[in-house]
Amino acid sequence: MAKMGLDYFTFLGSLPETPESKCAYYPERNSKVKGFFSKEKLPPEILDDLFRFGFRRSGYFFYRTNCSVCSHCLSYRVLLLEFFPSANHRRLIKKNRDLALKISPPIIDPDKKNLYVKYQRSRHEGSYGESESEILENMKFQMYAGSENSGELLLYKDDVLLGWILLDFGFETVSAVYSVFDPEESKRSLGNFLILSSILWAKENGFKEFQLGLFLPGHPKMDYKKNWKPAEILDRDKGVWKKSESFLSDYFLENGPDGDRLTL
Repeated sequence: MAKMGLDYFTFLGSLPETPESKCAYYPERNSKVKGFFSKEKLPPEILDDLFRFGFRRSGYFFYRTNCSVCSHCLSYRVLLLEFFPSANHRRLIKKNRDLALKISPPIIDPDKKNLYVKYQRSRHEGSYGESESEILENMKFQMYAGSENSGELLLYKDDVLLGWILLDFGFETVSAVYSVFDPEESKRSLGNFLILSSILWAKENGFKEFQLGLFLPGHPKMDYKKNWKPAEILDRDKGVWKKSESFLSDYFLENGPDGDRLTL
């Protein structure tokens, strides 16, 4: 493992936190984050530290949740050295064997713009009423601002873009930032195929950890991450990663199924 350049507790204690706002996952709860902005290209070793501390990136903003009365956003990573495709994974690969995969630097092009708008309007119907220009401005900020340490894995069918995933690269870690795929190709399970393809690519290229981001057990949109194993979850109180099964067993006993009993 690369040697950490940041001390976990010292670094977290140095960061400001945002005021409380409405939670994006549980509207009846409030959320807040600790974080910082950086427009500088950070060294890969520092990105390893940040990812291992549970940080995510959105544009130039690096953050991790720091909510007062809810602990249900769990940092989740797949251990690449121990990962091997399951029978379900092999079936998924077979189902999409007609697709071509490509790795490239982060670039905005017309195909991505069109697919991003289509994806957002299908996923957020009723709550995503922005104009096309507003949606694309969000795409530019969320995915492409601050992406100097990033790359993209793209899926094509006969030169037609069906999906892509943006990945941040540390020295030993890969962090999945955001994925977009054609909602009309639901039979292909493109979201899972993008993750699987990214994990296999990261493993083949010598990375050791694949950060899947926030895992919310039982949440209809975030519970799927538990299927990616072997995995570890960050114990934020101690700053150490634990096997997902043992962590969740203790976590539910202490916090209940919804994670809203612990005051951080």
